[in-house]
Amino acid sequence: MSSLTILLHPSPYPFSLSSPSYLNSIIFTLPNRPKILIPQSATFSASPNPSLWTISEIVKAVNGRIIRWGPPGTICTDTRTLEPGQWFLPLVGQNFDAHNFITPELATKGCVGVIGNWVCEDWNNGFVKVEGDTVSSLKSLGFYARNRFNGCLIGLTGSVGKTTTKTMIALALESVGNVYYSPGNWNNEIGVALSLIGMPRDVGFGVLEIGMSKKGEILELSRMCRPNVRVILNVNAAHLENFANLEEISMAKGEILREAMPGDVCILSGDDPLVMSLPVPAGVKKVLFGRKLGCDIRLVSSQSIDGGRSVQIVLEGFNEMVEFVISSPGLHLAINACAAAAVASALGVPLALAGKSLSKFIPVHMRSELEVAENGITIINDVYNASPASTEAAIDLLRNINCNGKRVAILGDMLELGPKEINFHELMIQSCVNAHFDVIALVGTRFIRAAESIDCAQEIKQVCTTDAHRMASKIINYLNSGDVILVKGSRQIGMEVIVDAIKFIHFGVPLCHSVMSNYD
Repeated sequence: MSSLTILLHPSPYPFSLSSPSYLNSIIFTLPNRPKILIPQSATFSASPNPSLWTISEIVKAVNGRIIRWGPPGTICTDTRTLEPGQWFLPLVGQNFDAHNFITPELATKGCVGVIGNWVCEDWNNGFVKVEGDTVSSLKSLGFYARNRFNGCLIGLTGSVGKTTTKTMIALALESVGNVYYSPGNWNNEIGVALSLIGMPRDVGFGVLEIGMSKKGEILELSRMCRPNVRVILNVNAAHLENFANLEEISMAKGEILREAMPGDVCILSGDDPLVMSLPVPAGVKKVLFGRKLGCDIRLVSSQSIDGGRSVQIVLEGFNEMVEFVISSPGLHLAINACAAAAVASALGVPLALAGKSLSKFIPVHMRSELEVAENGITIINDVYNASPASTEAAIDLLRNINCNGKRVAILGDMLELGPKEINFHELMIQSCVNAHFDVIALVGTRFIRAAESIDCAQEIKQVCTTDAHRMASKIINYLNSGDVILVKGSRQIGMEVIVDAIKFIHFGVPLCHSVMSNYD
């Protein structure tokens, strides 16, 4: 069977680019398709570095005062990653003040100016002085950047899958223009502001994640982003420390829809009752994706192929059907691809073109990233973060992948789950037991407590440590060439040290043990 099969009919839903920001546009025409208006900037770049900020723009954005002139440049908030030609905006928090990193050496490193409250005595480069909180100045720059952007901005939120789906949306839109998407998981107030600040003003599409840990955050970030297309992927157990139940989480996610304007598009999961219960403002087009009949873009089927290392996907919608293969493991990728295809279709991209683009997807770093180490161990590197839903998907991935040795699940604590956190950890251990994994390795006090109430089969080996460094040196005694290892945990647990340790194992001479033993 070929990797891409298409049935093509005209789509009745090209995106209506009717707002003033789309007045400068060109006509993009496909055979047997309606004409699609694409922002002119999607095809042409007006300047070699369109995300440069002039000092006059900076002053206007932050309502600041020029103390010393500086040349145009991009903007950075971290001196460790600052590159030549950048302005530095020092953030101030409860326990730190980045103004203290402003030194003459920073200028030597290439910093062309500072946007802040004060500079050191010997600072001779640019300086725009602002009064008050510099985080507010950063957000003001984000608002200004959004106001000067003339393309189509897509904002997405959800409990799981945001970063993967964001990457897929960018892929699905590649056939109709240049796309910018936010780096990593920059989805809080600082990350979203930096994403807008760094967005080239002449791209056709911007794709940004919008995250939250408490009520009101998504509304604030949506006001900064003002997305033309607003996406809610799902509502699952996450950040339950700050919410009483899933209904409260869904209401917080729904803040992304609250101030949508007539002509905007909302892309919603038709499979999630909590998402479907959210109100959509009048005049806003609603597009549904999911497995259920009636979804505008429907996931007809998905199955693991190539020994669990690829996913075959069939989508249909708007009188089209497409079949394609993503050469990455994990059935959860299918619904992410369905959401991305829904965004692309709503913007007038034929489903066939979206499917062709999505077939090029490769995993985001540390998210279901499959790697075969030189020692013959296959690692599923999923260490960036963890929630019950994403951990269950990772366990399912390990269960379905071909394995010539042992299947080993190494799981780190899942954080911010509230009063029922131990119950969620118990469910994950039970899923591993039900999957008959050969080794279940648990990192963190929550998993250790949860393991006390789970009976493992006698043939299943269980390994527990309180932190990732200890597990890194301990787990090597349970591994062999040919094993498949899942490593997953919340970001703060630092599970990547285990991935690195596994890669260093040399069977016969445990080099990894000597490297990691100093952590015990």
